Amino acid sequence: MAKTNPKNIYDNASSPRHTNLLREVVKRYLYNVPAVFGLIFFLLVLFVIIFAERIVPAEMITAYSVRDKLLTPRAGHLFGTDHLGRDIFARVVYGTRITVGIGVGSTLLALLIGAALASVCALSKRADFVIMRIVDVGTSIPYLLLALLLLAVLGGSVANMILTLTVISVPGFVTRIRAVLFSVVEQDYVKAARLSGTPTLALVTRHILPNAIDPIIVDATMSISSMLLSAAGLSFIGVGVAPPSPEWGAMLNYAQNYFRTSPHTAVFPGLAIALTALSINLIGDGLRDALDPKALK
Repeated sequence: MAKTNPKNIYDNASSPRHTNLLREVVKRYLYNVPAVFGLIFFLLVLFVIIFAERIVPAEMITAYSVRDKLLTPRAGHLFGTDHLGRDIFARVVYGTRITVGIGVGSTLLALLIGAALASVCALSKRADFVIMRIVDVGTSIPYLLLALLLLAVLGGSVANMILTLTVISVPGFVTRIRAVLFSVVEQDYVKAARLSGTPTLALVTRHILPNAIDPIIVDATMSISSMLLSAAGLSFIGVGVAPPSPEWGAMLNYAQNYFRTSPHTAVFPGLAIALTALSINLIGDGLRDALDPKALK
């Protein structure tokens, strides 16, 4: 009698199920009109990030003309010019890389560190006690005060902004991911894997994190917009990315003295911040609804 391969049977049985589940998630997401709008706008943002050089020459970022300062939007200067005669459209385009890059980069770093620490918490009660006491200390410090302190010490740059936002965000990620992982660790299949001698790293990467990935993805997506707004806010008050980098918050800082006479200097970078943050939030809301286990039953 021919032997059957249990792995092949499992793969053949589960593959259609997983395919149907993915199709259902995509279908539910596409039925969410605001979420689709957010995705389209964010794809446009990614297009600008990738093809910025093809949209506007890089030298336009710092090119200035005192004779052409504070021009209103017109042909040749789609968003007008700032107080130094620099093209605002070019600066908004290249500022997309900086502001969105800070938001995405700091979120990914905080997510990786938070997931690693939360996994340790879920597997060891002793480590959980130590880590959570450190997290409690971190969360007791106002995040804005901590960010100002770190940036004052490190200085304003893109790398330091990412590092600062990562540090102030890790405690929140640890707390939220830990809550999700604790519910997964109590499942029978995780207990069985531990009893069978599965190595700790394999236990986390194969059994725990994959089964908690949906809420983690939604949480990370929603966090990108808050990171983006935090980066813009810190640059707006003058402690973020140093000039002449075209960071959106820094552009608003320059524009505040000219808002009454030349409102376009603040309107366009402000709209870029607001619409990008809104689109990311809409994507997060759409993912949360599409991945809702109750809705997929």
